[in-house]
Amino acid sequence: MTEFEKMQQGLPYSPVDPELMQFRFASRRLCQQLNAVDPADTDKQDMVITKLFARRGKGVVVEAPFTCTYGMNLHLGNNVAFGPNCTVIDSGHIEIGNNVLIGPAVGLYTTTQALLPLEQQNGDNEISLPIIIGNNVVIGGNSVIKAGVSIGEGAVIDAGSVVEGDVEPFAVVSGNPAAVVRRLR
Repeated sequence: MTEFEKMQQGLPYSPVDPELMQFRFASRRLCQQLNAVDPADTDKQDMVITKLFARRGKGVVVEAPFTCTYGMNLHLGNNVAFGPNCTVIDSGHIEIGNNVLIGPAVGLYTTTQALLPLEQQNGDNEISLPIIIGNNVVIGGNSVIKAGVSIGEGAVIDAGSVVEGDVEPFAVVSGNPAAVVRRLR
């Protein structure tokens, strides 16, 4: 099994694999292009976004600067907006629904570190788990969404929150670690 296949299946993998490094270099180049585009040149932005992401719906807005690790694991619905300074570590699959607002300086991190000494010794020291974000979600600025998290429809993540576990639909969560502070329904 290749390191890419291991990464996609949530198994321990080596991030220094040459194939994975080439994928990351290609993504970094596209992020540099996106960040260099004149904000008024929406046609060029759309072209780069189409190349960068696995799937994107209509009405996707990505404010510069923006960084992602692979891009190919990022699936966006319609009307998704990323504020400036977002960082997406998309070693694992990330699915973002429709009508999602992601505030400035938000981090989506699908990667965790292997904890067992033998895995670290063998170089298989990363594990990637998916992040799923439902429709009509708002993620406040400076929040972190960690690997393996699902955020339900209509949820609100308060600014500065660290989300380590799943978020129920229509829940408002806040804090580090994020906890439910109220329900919208």
